[in-house]
Amino acid sequence: MKNLTKLALAATLVSATAVSGTAQSIGSACGCPNVSSRTTVNLSTLADGSGNLTANATTLTCNNLYILSSKIYVPDGKDLFVEPGTVIKCNDNSGANAHALIVTRGGQIWANGSESCPIIMTSSADPLDGSYSVTNRGKWGGLIILGRAYNNVRNADASVSVTGTDGVGLIEGLVGGDSRHFYGAPIGSEDNDDNSGILRYVSLRHGGELLGTNNEINGLTLGSVGRGTTIEYVEVTSNLDDAFEFFGGTVNASHLVAMHCDDDYIDWDQGYSGKLQFVYGLQGPDNTGGALNQGDNGFELDSDDAATNNGLRSTGVIYNATIISRTGSITPVDEAIEAKERTQGTIVNSVFAGFRSGLNLASNVTGFWQGGQFQVKNCTFQACTNPLRINGVNTTSGADYTQFTTTDGNIAIASGLIDNTYAMSLVNNTLTDRVNPVPAAGTATTTMSPPVDGFFTGAKYRGAFQPGAEPWTTGWTLAAQLGTDVSAAAGCPGDLNRDGIINAADFSLFVGAFGGNCF
Repeated sequence: MKNLTKLALAATLVSATAVSGTAQSIGSACGCPNVSSRTTVNLSTLADGSGNLTANATTLTCNNLYILSSKIYVPDGKDLFVEPGTVIKCNDNSGANAHALIVTRGGQIWANGSESCPIIMTSSADPLDGSYSVTNRGKWGGLIILGRAYNNVRNADASVSVTGTDGVGLIEGLVGGDSRHFYGAPIGSEDNDDNSGILRYVSLRHGGELLGTNNEINGLTLGSVGRGTTIEYVEVTSNLDDAFEFFGGTVNASHLVAMHCDDDYIDWDQGYSGKLQFVYGLQGPDNTGGALNQGDNGFELDSDDAATNNGLRSTGVIYNATIISRTGSITPVDEAIEAKERTQGTIVNSVFAGFRSGLNLASNVTGFWQGGQFQVKNCTFQACTNPLRINGVNTTSGADYTQFTTTDGNIAIASGLIDNTYAMSLVNNTLTDRVNPVPAAGTATTTMSPPVDGFFTGAKYRGAFQPGAEPWTTGWTLAAQLGTDVSAAAGCPGDLNRDGIINAADFSLFVGAFGGNCF
């Protein structure tokens, strides 16, 4: 039997990627021309001198290659339509002038891609062939969507001194003095059903900007976005700050991918109360603190960075996440779930691997967790050195640990559910050991099902992927193009444990099952 090592598999993947990438055939299934033959259009030619799109409805078509070389705004009352297969390349401009696409309150974006024809926003230096290093971050600003749903921003804690209105804040990463940078609505006039449009099959690559402490542009920044907005199948990769950050709002989102980002993967605060399902995150293999730094916490959850805020708490609900921290020679220092600043909410049926701590509870959240206002249930913490950490103390016994394990159904294991080992060349993204985030069929069981409420899918398993099935990242993500998920190994006969190598471990599984049946 042929011994197909992970290294050989990686070489095959890189070769195949290079061939398809050279053709730049993004969107070919939708009739889009090769990217190299598209007509170049600068988005600034569609806007006025202040960056506002001028047409009531602007449509970006995939026969053009669009260049973002400034801040472009979708103003109140106007629409931006983005066809499947469209590519927007963004020029680099650091600091407060970082280029970004901003959907203001009352504006709408309709970026409705498809699995075979995703919409891509990336650096102008990205050849789109998978070779642009995942360490290239901060090459443009990011996508910012602002709405009129609820937040807990209040003058009482100096959160809105720049706006002077309770419930209206200045979004991180943008300068004051411009009302297009505001989000939320005065108290009593919020619209929790606010609709900012659709993001579907969208990949945001190599963006982000750090302007100062608590002042960054994330891959996808959502300020008071309402639940009328549709967000599903969205990827953020190689962002200089958080992948997804929710500042208040009620928006729901599903099938989110976060890869190689420099900070948190999901960050909520300021009273966020939406729902998330199917979230996949993978930190890179390096965290030296230098230019190649990759990742921080899996989830960083709070109600407001200002501890004096007495507004409503964040109460987000998450089902079916898989977040993998860095592995290898770098000692993990991050938390799978960092719960702080009096957050509430729920996390269920999720898998976290490779973190220093599993659930890390700050002192002002511990009481909420003990009382059930903040819940973490039926999750698996694999290779997490300290599964439960409370008020800075590792907790391995007593009433709190009993609640964490026996009562709430969380499991701490050393290994075995998923393959979280990982190695990659940070020069050209060549994989020498890739993860397998998909549990084997029949594993990752849970006793809890998501609510039947019109949003959640009834996935009765732990993690972002159905055990034994093809991952939903296939076909549209950079993650799949690089081969960092299991899809490439799924068709390898003989690889019974699906770790990318056919060896004695697979033979042992075969011997154990020999003579059985499939009924």
